[in-house]
Amino acid sequence: MTDPQRETQYSESLPLKPVVDYVMLTRWPQDGDEWIHPEDRSLAAGMIPSERIFRRELQADGYYELTYGPRKIRVRPVMFEDAPHPVFEIGQFVKLKMAFESDRTEVGRIYAIRYSQYHDAPQYYLIRGDLKSRTPYLADALELFTPEGRLREHDEYEQWNPPPQQGG
Repeated sequence: MTDPQRETQYSESLPLKPVVDYVMLTRWPQDGDEWIHPEDRSLAAGMIPSERIFRRELQADGYYELTYGPRKIRVRPVMFEDAPHPVFEIGQFVKLKMAFESDRTEVGRIYAIRYSQYHDAPQYYLIRGDLKSRTPYLADALELFTPEGRLREHDEYEQWNPPPQQGG
C-alpha cells in the first residue's frame, strides 16, 4: 500500500525521474500535436524538432515545462532524448578564454544552446555587439564574464574592509 501523502511522478514500480533535467526533441515525437498545451502549439512548431537543449521541469498539472531562454512550452510526457546539462544558460554573458587576434577581452551573450553530436556536448552561440555569431563554442572555450568590481555568482560577500580606527 502506498502513502497518499508521498508525491510520486510515476508508478511505484518505476524509478523516479529528477524534477529538473535537460532534454532534446530532434524529431516530432508522435502524430499530431495533442501532446502540446493548446496555448503553446504555435511556439512549439518553430522550435521542435531541433537540436536545442531544453530545461524540462515537471509541473503539478501533469505537463512538463520546456524552457529555452525566455520561451516556455508546456507538453505532455513523450519520448524525449536526454541531453547533457549545459554549463551556461541563455542570456548569460561569457568571455572567450583565448582571443587570438587581439589583446582585448572578447565578451558575448549566449543566445542559443544546441547539442553537438560530434562533441557529444552543448555548443553555445554568442551575440557580440549587434552581431550573432555563427561560430559555436564548447564550454571549455568560455568562462562566465564578471565586470571588474562585481561579485561572481559563487561569491557571497564583498571583500570586507574594516573601518579606520577612531582616535585612541
